[in-house]
Amino acid sequence: MCVAQPANDMRRLGALLVLGLVAGAGVRYYIESRARANQSQGAATLIDWQQARKVALRVSQWEQAPVQDRAMRREQYTRLVKQSEPMITDYLGVSLPRPVSRVYVFDRREWLEANFNSFERLFKPIEELYEHNGGARGALAMLIGDLNGRVLGAQIGVLLGFLARRVLGQYDLSLLSPDPATQGSLYYVEPNIARVQEQLGLNDEDFRFWIALHETTHAFEFEAYPWVREHFNELLQQYFGQLGDQLGNLSSGLPQVLSRIVQNWGNGRHWIEMMLTPEQKLVFDQLQALMSLVEGYGNHIMNAIGQRLLPSFNQIEQRMAQRQQNKTLAEQLFNRLTGMDLKLAQYQQGEAFVNAVVKARGIAFASRVWEQRENLPTLDEIREPMRWVKRMESSASV
Repeated sequence: MCVAQPANDMRRLGALLVLGLVAGAGVRYYIESRARANQSQGAATLIDWQQARKVALRVSQWEQAPVQDRAMRREQYTRLVKQSEPMITDYLGVSLPRPVSRVYVFDRREWLEANFNSFERLFKPIEELYEHNGGARGALAMLIGDLNGRVLGAQIGVLLGFLARRVLGQYDLSLLSPDPATQGSLYYVEPNIARVQEQLGLNDEDFRFWIALHETTHAFEFEAYPWVREHFNELLQQYFGQLGDQLGNLSSGLPQVLSRIVQNWGNGRHWIEMMLTPEQKLVFDQLQALMSLVEGYGNHIMNAIGQRLLPSFNQIEQRMAQRQQNKTLAEQLFNRLTGMDLKLAQYQQGEAFVNAVVKARGIAFASRVWEQRENLPTLDEIREPMRWVKRMESSASV
């Protein structure tokens, strides 16, 4: 996802889920005392999605950012995606099984709705597990119904509402769709793109082509190599399944969560990582490595092709970099609290990894990451690219 900066990483939502549970457990005694008088109350939902939508729309300020010339912009993005495909094919030496046809121009409200549909689908297994285990009744029903459902809904709403004001483009790979052949979609949040273009004084066509290259590369990553989408889904399901287990053991698991935070305090880890069990950390690291690769690869292609073709490429790069460096204190704090700073680090580490491998061995060698899941770099290899290079060369000589 191309943001100023970025996007659609489920890890942040998982972290917010855990955070909400920890916060809610602090008032467990009060709510359990009320619950004893309300044993007959019906089941409650884990996340109040209506609350999430309400908060997200308010935070996004979508009414102040309409799409101008929607039909013209859709034709423009469709044309830019079609221009991007053969250029990416030529650079990577691989073709899409079919051209990208699902190109959408969104305002912030439309982007939010598309993503809420994906998030509800993603959280559905956890909510079903919760209901199956009877966790949405009795004392815990009060906890979830009176506090956490709304709290979690508000947390997700704030996060998505904030992102809706900053996201430029997104490749939606239709996570957890029952049809593995489902083609992804490209979303362009035109009000945000127009605002950044105007603020930074960028060329209309060049800036949108720059974004289209990045997002179209994501289509190649997941559609030219279908196993990547399947693998990503499996990792997400593992991670959310573990969160579901943690959810089912909320009261007994709280001391262990706090103990992990105390033990890991001061070791340089992000606060989100401090809360994870060893099993969660293994999946978390695999997700982080994959997302670093996905975003870094997209940035590499965007730069490698864009530098040759876009007259204003250097201006775009310089002004976007300056924009990132001029964050307000409030933005920096928000990024830290929500885990978005991890996402920003993903972009940097992933791009540095791809650039280093391409410089050392060429793009064909770097593209071996997409041949099979065993070729994916670990998080340590993302940080030290030559370790991955040596591993690939060793496997080729066996």
